[in-house]
Order: sequence, then structure tokens, then C-alpha cells
Amino acid sequence: MHMTSNYILIVDDDSDILKGLTHAVEKEFENKLNVLSCKNGAIAANILRCNTIDILITDIKMPVMNGIELLGFIKKHHITCKSVVLSSYDDFNLARDALRLGAADYLLKPVDFPVLYQLLYRLLAQVISEQSSSVGRNYPINMQQLLEAYLQKPIQKTTYMLAFEEKYSLTSGSACIVGCIKLDAVYSGKLFQLQEELREDLYHCLNRSHIQYRSIITGEMASCFVFMLFPDTDIPKCLDSLHSYGDQLADQGYKFRFSQQYVTLHQCSDAFRDCLTWFELGYYDLPNNRAYENYTLEDLSTFIHQATNSLAVYDMKNTLHCLRLFFAVSNHLKPSVKETKKALNNSIYALIRLNSKYIEPVSGLKFSEYDLFSQIENAPSLSILEKELYHSLNHLVEVVLHSLPNKEDCIIEKAKSYIEENYNECICLNDVAAHVYMNKSYFSSFFKSKVGLTYRDYLRNYRIEKSIRLIADGNMKIYEIAQAVGYNDSAHFIRAFKEVTGKNPGDYKVS
Repeated sequence: MHMTSNYILIVDDDSDILKGLTHAVEKEFENKLNVLSCKNGAIAANILRCNTIDILITDIKMPVMNGIELLGFIKKHHITCKSVVLSSYDDFNLARDALRLGAADYLLKPVDFPVLYQLLYRLLAQVISEQSSSVGRNYPINMQQLLEAYLQKPIQKTTYMLAFEEKYSLTSGSACIVGCIKLDAVYSGKLFQLQEELREDLYHCLNRSHIQYRSIITGEMASCFVFMLFPDTDIPKCLDSLHSYGDQLADQGYKFRFSQQYVTLHQCSDAFRDCLTWFELGYYDLPNNRAYENYTLEDLSTFIHQATNSLAVYDMKNTLHCLRLFFAVSNHLKPSVKETKKALNNSIYALIRLNSKYIEPVSGLKFSEYDLFSQIENAPSLSILEKELYHSLNHLVEVVLHSLPNKEDCIIEKAKSYIEENYNECICLNDVAAHVYMNKSYFSSFFKSKVGLTYRDYLRNYRIEKSIRLIADGNMKIYEIAQAVGYNDSAHFIRAFKEVTGKNPGDYKVS
């Protein structure tokens, strides 16, 4: 059986109408159209953003996002599809709004199927004609598909990639800035809304700074909101504007990484993987990049001193914070490479003096891939040294911690302390495992064997214990308590509360 590559999406919140339309179109256009369906405009917007849809049939009055809003979304995001609007209202204003937003036609319910079929055949003929013509500006371009195509390796040029490059006058050497924002700690039910907010904030930041750019590709990959920004001329100004965007992300608690300078179009895949590598190691960009201008060379010594003292007491979080400041300010002030390497070498000797437990591991790692002295001496650039140093220091601390007596008890206590300090945040198993320098899978089984509970159950129980105290105080509403103990969704909190106590929070409050 021949399978068509053309798609139609039908959107209606009335289940019976949706089922009837879907069945009728499938039967009439068998082998001509693949039929997708959904119940509201928000779901449809997500489908349209991530797939190439050729024809859309949408109701007007729907929850979450109505048909007019959906057409506005399509127009705003330059999504190419033929739209047909259905409505129970013979309303001139609605019809005018729909046509103004690019709808091909406006039909009244109940649907006259012969009229609908005739319209769909006409629209399908237009779609096929456009697809068979030469690649050009009218070829449907899907941002999610483009993102995935450009960031895969090796890059294999597709028709829609060629259409995109032609439309925006791009070549393989065109400048591009790649950015990644972590999404994996976000409640999944809000993922689409979250990506829309991030996209809107990015556009607003660029427009506010009067940045001229050719195009932006955005989408989701590897649990990240990813963008590829193609500046027009003033690249330094564009990078500076992204610093402002980074400040905004940091204020909202996001973890992010932007390419530190522009890359060419064919280098985007490497830049994206570099961001993911940094994420895997637990490193992110720092906010307030422009504040680095206020630092002096004397501050570099302070950062190194603070990092060394933190490392001596196994405080890796503050160690990394101080080192990131050190390298960020170094990139801005550009001290001599010789002086920078000398300061780092001296810090290792200072570390050994502060904590003798580092002597043997530092010596034992000599001539290995974690040899700190060798990395400092042979690093071709500060950016490469920064990445290698973080990796080696993580390994060094892991070696030292695992050599301590009663190390298992220490690890469990450290994990519990982290949970107790961060239970009201969106923390995941990977966060806690990274905090105690363990592989996520191994830590999961290790934690359960020592505590008698899974990480998830321990975190849930601790949060519910805290919530009971807040309920007893009687000063907060249930949804406020849910948010205060780390639940973004009240329904999720209520389920967890009942699992632990056997009661609903409201009943517990009354009792």
C-alpha cells in the first residue's frame, strides 16, 4: 500500500465531532492524507511546531487555546500550512479574523462533507504543486526538524534545509550562536508552555536591544530548549544582548550554556555537543557577565584562594563557583598565560598543605589523564584548561572521599543533607548523585541499600513531613504548601500526601 507523506491535522474539543471528522477524512482521503487529531489549540500548536502539517482543520471555540489564537500562533511562527476553520457561529467578525490570519476558508457546522471534501482536494492539490516545484521560499519549513537536522552529525542536507538557507541567504560559513537551556527539572506538564515563554523572552531581549538577525531556529533536544541564532552584522552586540538574556535566565533559576563566540553553520553540531558535555560535567554559564568588568587582577588571586580553601574541605560546589569566576574574569582581563598557570600550580601545592589527604591522590594521578600539573603546563588555551581542570578536580575529590574511613556513611549523610537543603527545589536523582560524585544508577541502588527507601520515596516522605508542619501552622493554603515543599502541581502533592499519610491534606488539616 502506498503511504502518502502529506499530513492533515483536525482540531476540535467535541469528541464526537472530532471522531466523525477524522473517520470521514480518513475514508475519503485514504492513501492521500495521513490524518492526525487533537482536542485543543495548545496541543495542535505543539504538533505544528514539531511536525510538517500540510492542512489544518480547526474549530473556533476550544479550551486552552482557541482556533483564532491557533491561527495567530501559526502566523507568528511562520508555519506553512493550509488552514480551514469550522464554527457553529455564522459570525462575520470571526470569519474576517480567521481569513485575516491566513485561513483558506471558513465553514459552518454541521459540516457539509461534500463541500469539505471539495475544499480539501483543492488545498491538497496546491500542497502537492508547491512541493513538486523547485525548492524555494514557499517550501514548508519546520523549526524542530531543522534544529535536529543541523545538530546531528554528520550533517546531511535535506530539502527543507536548503529551502531555509535560500530563504535567509545562509551558507555553511554563516555566523551562528548556539544556546542550550536545561529543561529536565521542569514539571513535564508545562513543557510546551515553558518553551514558548523562553522563546518569547529571547525574541523580546533581542528586539529590545535592536539586534538585527537573519533568523532564529528553536526547539527541544536532549531535555534542553535549544536555539540557533543567526546574527546579521553586529555579532559582539548580539553576544552582549545574550548576556542580558542569560541574566534573566539565571534570575529564574535556569541552568544554561551559550557558545562563547559565534560558530559557523557547519560547526553548530559541535557547539551543541560542547554544551551537552558541560552539562554532563555539571557546569553552566554564570549570570551577570558584564559585571566582570568591575574585577581586577587582584580578584583573581582571591578566587583561587577561595577555591583552594573550599576544595580542602571537599566543598566542590563552591570550588567550581570560584574557579568559574576565575576563568570568566581571566577571559575578560586577559592576564598572561604564564602567570595564570603559575597561580593554578601554586594552588595545588597550597591544597596539599591544607589537607594532607590530597598528597597521595595527586601523586598517584601523575602521568594519567587526570594529572593536574601536566594539564596546567600543556593546555593550549584557558578554555581547554578550564574544562580539563573541572573534570580532573571532580575525579580527585571522588578519589579522596572514597579513601576516607566510614565513607559509605559519609556519602549517605552528604546526600541526605543535600536533600534537606534543597527539598523545596526541583531536584532529581542525578543532582544528588552528582553532589556525592557517584554514577546515577549506582547511587540509586546504593542509597536504597543503605537507607531502606528509594531516593524518590525518601524525598517524598521528607517533603510530606515538612508539609505537615506547615499545615499545622494553619497560615498557608494547600497550593501554597505544595509549592513550598517542592511540588509545582497541587494534584501531585495531594497524591503524594495521601500515599504517605493515608489522608488528603484538607482532611489532615481538619483533624
